Amino acid sequence: MPNVCFFSFTEADREVVLTIKGRAVNPNYRNLNFRVKDLLKRWNTEDVGVIRQAISKAMIGTSRTIVFVGERTYRSRWVREEVEKTLRNNKPVYAIRLNNTNGTKPKVLEENEIHLYNWSEDRLQDIATR
Repeated sequence: MPNVCFFSFTEADREVVLTIKGRAVNPNYRNLNFRVKDLLKRWNTEDVGVIRQAISKAMIGTSRTIVFVGERTYRSRWVREEVEKTLRNNKPVYAIRLNNTNGTKPKVLEENEIHLYNWSEDRLQDIATR
């Protein structure tokens, strides 16, 4: 049974992350093989409580969080909250840079000494299943 990973990302990176998720859950795509939970559904609300509840619900049954770092990830309030929630639940957090991006490493990753890996599918498969 593959691991179940929570994907953390910013809205700006939604399409790229959706493609990565599609590959991970596609049995015909052999490079990536793991299960994913996320908030790819768009939320039409500014209600912090509703969003926090959705994050908590999506994280149930996950073994780790993978943060996808793009150009603006460092500005995301929700990436910070997702990382902090994962760590409070005593689960590991991994971070990987999206291909062809060079955005600033989010402070929450620095503060918690979480290594930011350069993009490669092999690396993603490794951190999703180790």
